[in-house]
Amino acid sequence: MKLANKKIIIGILSANILLILFAVCGKILTRFVYEDHLDDTVITVDGESITLREFGYYIYKIEDFVQNQALLYDRENPKLWWNTHFSAGLDSQFVCDYAKKVAINTCICDQIYCMEAQERGLRLNDAAQAQTLSESKELFMKMTSLQLKATGLNEETIKKMNKRHTIASKYAESLYVTQDFSRYSGEPKDLLNWDGEYYQEEILPNHTVKLNDKILDKIVLGKITVNNGD
Repeated sequence: MKLANKKIIIGILSANILLILFAVCGKILTRFVYEDHLDDTVITVDGESITLREFGYYIYKIEDFVQNQALLYDRENPKLWWNTHFSAGLDSQFVCDYAKKVAINTCICDQIYCMEAQERGLRLNDAAQAQTLSESKELFMKMTSLQLKATGLNEETIKKMNKRHTIASKYAESLYVTQDFSRYSGEPKDLLNWDGEYYQEEILPNHTVKLNDKILDKIVLGKITVNNGD
């Protein structure tokens, strides 16, 4: 082989190696590290910020629920359920994507209902307060150290988010008897859920919601508080 050809081949190989190194380094530098963003805002409702740490409450709750389904589907490999794709026209999506959609929208719905409840002076009575604290303690004790570390949750944050969820639920219950649902078909409970027609048409449009897609797009449910041991 001529010397000139050898130099060309060596040059091409060197260039390819450099490209591979740049690609690997770039991937490392842009790799999303969940723990680095715990105090970043991921959702804003009417100017009120919800951090990734606070959103972790919903991530844990949804992952815990769906993981139970996954274990029924395949106890040896629950990831199969999380990666299952359901075809339903425009609503076709993977279980993991739908789970994130539920977590995000439940979080938004709770924030909206809690804010509206506070504006109307709705408060938890002593019995409801005690029950909420007990449930928060139970949830905290149920979580493993790895799950707490992964989400950045602590007992105080869990109490805060669980109280918000409870107030939101109580407020939704009050709407069952105060709102007119005659134009809608279905039960009030379903209509007032985050995907309910009444909520979508009569409540959500009255609020300003912003999502931090730079972070939310990088979050994949099914591997934050579950299935992360391998």
